[in-house]
Amino acid sequence: MINNRKVFSLSYFLGRIFFVGFGFSLLRKLVGIDSWIAASLGCLLGGGIIYIYSLLRKKVNGNLKNLQGNKFIKWSLIILFFIFNIFVFSQILFVFQTFASSFFLIKSPIYYITLPIPFIIYRICKNGFKTIAKIAEILMPISIFLFLFSFLGMFQYWNIDFFKPVLLTEPLTLLQGTLYFTAYSSSSFFLLLNVPMEKQKLSGKYFFSTITVVILCIYIIGVLGPNLIQIYRYPEYMMLKKIKIFNFIEKVENILSLTWLFDLFMALSIAGNNIKESLPKKRQNIIFFIILIALYFGAILSGIYYQEELILYHVLPIVLGSFEILFLLLLLFIPKKKNE
Repeated sequence: MINNRKVFSLSYFLGRIFFVGFGFSLLRKLVGIDSWIAASLGCLLGGGIIYIYSLLRKKVNGNLKNLQGNKFIKWSLIILFFIFNIFVFSQILFVFQTFASSFFLIKSPIYYITLPIPFIIYRICKNGFKTIAKIAEILMPISIFLFLFSFLGMFQYWNIDFFKPVLLTEPLTLLQGTLYFTAYSSSSFFLLLNVPMEKQKLSGKYFFSTITVVILCIYIIGVLGPNLIQIYRYPEYMMLKKIKIFNFIEKVENILSLTWLFDLFMALSIAGNNIKESLPKKRQNIIFFIILIALYFGAILSGIYYQEELILYHVLPIVLGSFEILFLLLLLFIPKKKNE
């Protein structure tokens, strides 16, 4: 059973994982400087989804394999959860690989960048979910400190004139951006479906995590302006290049952007542990390691066929939203426990 403090630490990272490269770029492409409006509305809508999800997951609470009732619903949920974790793991690994190769390990070959990941995730998951939760407790205050430092460091470059005029986007396009933000921010919380918790309430944790994304979205527009946000593939990283310490220490963006690597690392750890727990106990570790290696080679192929992989970039929120709907429908048909 994971206590509320550890769940809070895990949740902080989950609401942010799909906004490195994917989320912000797609939002600004759809709605431009109205991205902050779509993000704010998406945050509210996502909170409603997470509230419903919190109520329904009480029927499971970390025991997918021990569910009572209709076996078809039970195994459909288990198989869907396994596929969902495989999908999330592969996408986050691709994002990690792309982000690291673009800014940190520019001259390193693709196969080298993600090579340690299968071994690190295997080792962490071998110790169970409590170890992952403890790591989240350690990384969370560091991540928040880096976020606050970035917030204060960019304040002098923030320009309110970049937000004018407001609401140039057509209502249907703004709705699309809102739904995309909702899918990006809320879908990752379904990774906690197989985690036993002391308290089931996740809405407040979702808002805490997602509000940091909304603030970051506002800062991207306010610092870079309407023209530059349309140019950069990683506007959230390029924005940090403006920060200097004492007006002469530069290149601090690599340190500040570690917070996004923390997000990706925690997502890989949680999804990896879920994949492992979904496997049969017999030869579980061997099968799990083989899956990690297969996902590693999948990330390499994604890097080689980068343009083809970007096709998924446009449909990713639709896929994530579809997973959410299926999860909620299956959870709805699971009978309540007698003690409830």
